Amino acid sequence: MLEAVLVVVTALFVTAAPVLWLRFLERSNPRWFADGLREAARVQGIRFSPRRPYSRSAVGVSGDLSVRVESRQRRTIEGENEYWLDLCVSVAGLRIPQRLEFSAERGTGDDVLTGDTVFDDLVEVRGEASIVLALLDRGLRQRMSEFVRLGGRLRGGRLEFCAPATFSQGEIARAVGATLRLARELSSAAGGGICERLARNAVSDPHPSVRLWNLLQLQEQFAGTPEAGEASRADLGDPSPWVRLSAARFLRDEGHGALEGLTRDRGVPEQAAAEAVALLPARGDNERAGPVLLTVLKTRTGEARRQAIQELGRLRHPPALGPLIVLLERADPRTAAAAASALGSLGDAKAEPALVKAVETDERELRLAAARALGSLGNVRSVEPLLALLQRRLDAESRQGIREAIGAIQSRLAGAEAGQLSLATSAPGSGWLSLAAPTAGQGDLSLADPGPE
Repeated sequence: MLEAVLVVVTALFVTAAPVLWLRFLERSNPRWFADGLREAARVQGIRFSPRRPYSRSAVGVSGDLSVRVESRQRRTIEGENEYWLDLCVSVAGLRIPQRLEFSAERGTGDDVLTGDTVFDDLVEVRGEASIVLALLDRGLRQRMSEFVRLGGRLRGGRLEFCAPATFSQGEIARAVGATLRLARELSSAAGGGICERLARNAVSDPHPSVRLWNLLQLQEQFAGTPEAGEASRADLGDPSPWVRLSAARFLRDEGHGALEGLTRDRGVPEQAAAEAVALLPARGDNERAGPVLLTVLKTRTGEARRQAIQELGRLRHPPALGPLIVLLERADPRTAAAAASALGSLGDAKAEPALVKAVETDERELRLAAARALGSLGNVRSVEPLLALLQRRLDAESRQGIREAIGAIQSRLAGAEAGQLSLATSAPGSGWLSLAAPTAGQGDLSLADPGPE
């Protein structure tokens, strides 16, 4: 009988041990919760409602914010009979952005990014992009990161924080204070409206990507405001080439000097320099843009140089003829192809010999570009080498391009009228029919001399 009683008592003790241990912890710190609430009330100006003795929760207000503090029992491992206590604080307010949410990063990839990679890797933020970027200056990003690291989140206008209780002195006051400070920052209007905050972040944030994203949002959503123009002018001198490029693009003619600087600075990434080159002709007169583009041909490589080649062709800048011929003969196939296209746009017959040589290359992209250029500026001397190319084993697109070039050249020959025929065959030893002389009448043919047999 005694043994049965001992078994029952032991079972009851084992079952109740976790709860008893929790109560022991709380009672070993009998004033921990009450003292913590009093300290939080004194430091933060919170008015807590009366509560029952030994109650694990308290509700109060601080200004227009409601505060709730409680200790919650939690299993340490799911499925096991072990428990611990969490200290939980929540703060809600009508002025906290209701559609703004943040929590620990889950890697879904569809949240709003700020441009601060350390923050973006830790915190997942949802809401309207302009509000998110405007609110999250450097200080607030740091405090949000720490808040989330400790288990905090914002949802539905309520900040929530839960962490294992340590029963240390001042623990409750510190947790309540950190949550309240974050809530006040999120709901404060002291920093100005969305437009003012975006403009300030675009100029002063220490992270280049944050400055850029704030500037782009400001220019897109508040384009007609003084803040957009002022921030863009200030960012013309920004250390980041991407920020300078965005500012120059927005300011149009005012940003021409910054665009020139981007094209000349060898430290600027190729893509940024290429975008600056593309904007130059649209932001200034052609006489000013042409020399700058020629400088780019000589000082840069890659995408920026190819963009400059394209713009010179579009401008039909005569001084570009010599440099373009040099690139056609010496540059990599992709750049040489761009030079061939630009030479075709210039329309100067002096480029014809170099283009004839280029069209015979084995590089398909260059061959096609040179054939099209010859179609634009070539004369009858170019027809024979083009016809000879048709005897080679070429892809269908190259053959079609060469045929179109031959047709374009022959259509420009003097005296071309309805009824005049140009028939060319590449078979050796056969006679070639070409365009009749300008004085010939309709229906006349001219038999070309095939040369000595």
